[in-house]
Amino acid sequence: MINAIQGKIVSSGINHVDVLTSGGVEFHLECSTNSVLGLKKLSNQSQDGEIRILCVLIHREDSVSLYGFYDEKERTCFSELITVNGIGPRQAIKILSAITVEDFIKALDSQDVKKLSKIPGIGAKTGQKLILQLRNVLVIEEDTGSSEVRNSIHPSDEFSDIIQAFVEMGHDKKRVKERIDRLLADNQLLLYGKSHEEKETFLFSTLIKGV
Repeated sequence: MINAIQGKIVSSGINHVDVLTSGGVEFHLECSTNSVLGLKKLSNQSQDGEIRILCVLIHREDSVSLYGFYDEKERTCFSELITVNGIGPRQAIKILSAITVEDFIKALDSQDVKKLSKIPGIGAKTGQKLILQLRNVLVIEEDTGSSEVRNSIHPSDEFSDIIQAFVEMGHDKKRVKERIDRLLADNQLLLYGKSHEEKETFLFSTLIKGV
């Protein structure tokens, strides 16, 4: 699994960036328009132009596609969107190109079908479906320290590949996420300083025994 890619943007379009790593491998990543703009801004701010791009690898029978994200909030939103029946990866990218994560979550929270229906490719029926399936998953919270609305990201969101693997095995997604959150909280000292891959190995081996 690929969690992130680090390198320099060598070309970009409305919905993609091409990234050259220091090892000489060039990756094509499909991205929302919002992520493309954010990643190019980060690249311009970097002294050497090198940036880290969060990723999701989608493997189908006839294709393998890599999707890139500006931040964890958008990646989490993407991962939840593609669990909705009828929403594929490219449709999810179109949604995230047409609306920010924050505004999308606000629309879910307020059950604003009209606003969701204005997103290209999303009608009233699909808007209602998004609200029913994602309103209690993608949560917005008022930050007591400011007036900004933020996405509520759980520690388990960093391990979307493991979550998806267990969902495909027939396990309940919400229960898997709650279990990962508990494992991360209960084993902070054990996991301190461990790499992402080492944490994934720990979580997978523990979950397979007791989920």
